[in-house]
Amino acid sequence: MTDHAAAPQGISVRYIYSACVVIATPDIRILSDPWFTEGVYDGSWFQFPKVDKPIELIGDVDVIYVSHLHPDHYDAKFLRQYFAAYGKKEVVIAAHTPNHLANKMRVDGFGATILQEPRQVGKTRFEILPHKTGSSSDIDSALIVKYTDAQRTHCVVNSNDIIFDDAMSSELKGAAGEVDILLCGYTGAGPYPQTYFDFSDAALAVQAQKKKEAFFERYRALVKTMEAKVNVPFAGQYILGGKLVQLNDYRGVADAVEVLPLDPHAVVLADAGGEIDTGTLRTEAVRTKPHSVQALRQREAEISALPMDYERLIPLEEVHQLPIKRLLATAARKASERSECDHDYYFAIRISDDESALINACKSPEKLIQFVRNDATLPTPRSEIDIDVRYLFGLLTNVYHWNNAEVGSQYNTRRFPNELDRQAQNFLNYLAVA
Repeated sequence: MTDHAAAPQGISVRYIYSACVVIATPDIRILSDPWFTEGVYDGSWFQFPKVDKPIELIGDVDVIYVSHLHPDHYDAKFLRQYFAAYGKKEVVIAAHTPNHLANKMRVDGFGATILQEPRQVGKTRFEILPHKTGSSSDIDSALIVKYTDAQRTHCVVNSNDIIFDDAMSSELKGAAGEVDILLCGYTGAGPYPQTYFDFSDAALAVQAQKKKEAFFERYRALVKTMEAKVNVPFAGQYILGGKLVQLNDYRGVADAVEVLPLDPHAVVLADAGGEIDTGTLRTEAVRTKPHSVQALRQREAEISALPMDYERLIPLEEVHQLPIKRLLATAARKASERSECDHDYYFAIRISDDESALINACKSPEKLIQFVRNDATLPTPRSEIDIDVRYLFGLLTNVYHWNNAEVGSQYNTRRFPNELDRQAQNFLNYLAVA
């Protein structure tokens, strides 16, 4: 165990960056979701502002909580660096079936404790609540930390960036009880709307603002249910790099300080060390103004020439040798076997200047896949996907994953009609040969 002599009488929360916080009681220090490797999501995500010397900022901890699989939460490279500095730590994760995070960590050479029951350490009790919707794609979770002293029980809830439904919110409130500090998402990453519209389309700016407002409504609903004394909006803090920097202004991603006028109980902790504790609710280092546009442009200039991962993998002159059609046929068959889509929905994936693969996401399609000319009349509803063939090859062969590609804004989509079909979208997560 680390030295807790300087720990608070209660629970302290120290904000490092995005979803990374250190939650400390007199008994234990828990590090959550440390992401400090640049260029995750296959080369697309970068920090802004960049945090220097994160290992020193974090310090020694007892346990590391990883909320879910996404690489801005599970950063294997940084974990290795942290372990080299402070020794191996226990990593605790949620209980999911299938457990995609446990499987990925095993492949990466990490052990993990699947925390199925609350754990008591001295006067501290912590537990992980998995977010379960019944889908095999479920990955998310939340953390509840309680500390009981002579006066009362202190409580911090790290709800992370879960997109809550009413059932999960109620379950979280029931497990937490009275909450002192709620760490919660306030904005949304992902590819919409920046990869779904042309820059010339006036709907792009409109949809970006609608996205912001939709996530603000989710934030309001969650904080209303949780009734915490203080709400700390956090997580999802990133910018796109490489050739994708042009998309940054259209992501519909809010700055955390935009929550302040909406919520009198909100506090935005400063990057790299803002802190609050449950004993006094006093803060050290807060932020009340947005990050400057000038600083953003400077950061974009630093990362705009960096290549995506797949651009390093396969030279352009080798693209014609890739067996894309054969891989697509095999991948479509395997995805169909695991599909949760109970109706016809088509993906038209462009594979050359002349041809696209048309795949039906329905779990029992009349015709699963066909190859059509790009000027052919296509059925609806559908999504037309424009993707670099080198990246498509990596996705089909499991070098990369479709969900990371989507969150990383790595391909463009046009939907007809422009409506999200979650059942169909999940089909892509299984579109691979193994």
